[in-house]
Amino acid sequence: MTELLDLAGLVPAAGASRRMGRDKRRLPFRGQTVLEVTVDSLRRGGLRPLAVVLEAESPCGGLPGLQDVIRLTNPSPQRGMLSSIRVGLAELARRGVDGVAVLPGDHPFVPPTAVRRLHAAFSARRPLLLAPRFGGRRGHPLLIARALFDEALACDDDVGLRQLVHRRAADLLELALEDPAAEDDLDLPSDLRRLERRPGD
Repeated sequence: MTELLDLAGLVPAAGASRRMGRDKRRLPFRGQTVLEVTVDSLRRGGLRPLAVVLEAESPCGGLPGLQDVIRLTNPSPQRGMLSSIRVGLAELARRGVDGVAVLPGDHPFVPPTAVRRLHAAFSARRPLLLAPRFGGRRGHPLLIARALFDEALACDDDVGLRQLVHRRAADLLELALEDPAAEDDLDLPSDLRRLERRPGD
């Protein structure tokens, strides 16, 4: 049996939810909030440590489901998601992990089973980059090996980690998984109806 590498979970969640018109991170879902369920998918998937990046004085800071995670502050969230990822990667690099799984805070549908399978594939095959494919399309989380942390930190704000994936396309391993709805996220008010209809795992 392959020994699992030390894989951390990183949830960038300092966004303003402008298109939603309300704080989608705190929308109720499965007895918690969207953000708590997203974090819990990584937790139940066996990843440690877990880090969540929030804006200063975030209303999410006191959520019960975040009490056991590393809570970090992005001083400039207006610069976009990559600015939050930089904060998290810098902290997790200091903790000596072998890699990081990046899952945006508005992706509560990724099941823990998918996280466990990605962790196992990352440990067995040791790619520099690993991403799932859900229903034929590339999804989240994106797993980044420690060797690429500096390159990820140097990506352009306007492009984000897509720049890393493009530059390292030859190093990207994709793992086909079964749940096509796992890549759903929440951007618009109309997405709330889909959230309410989504069955539990």
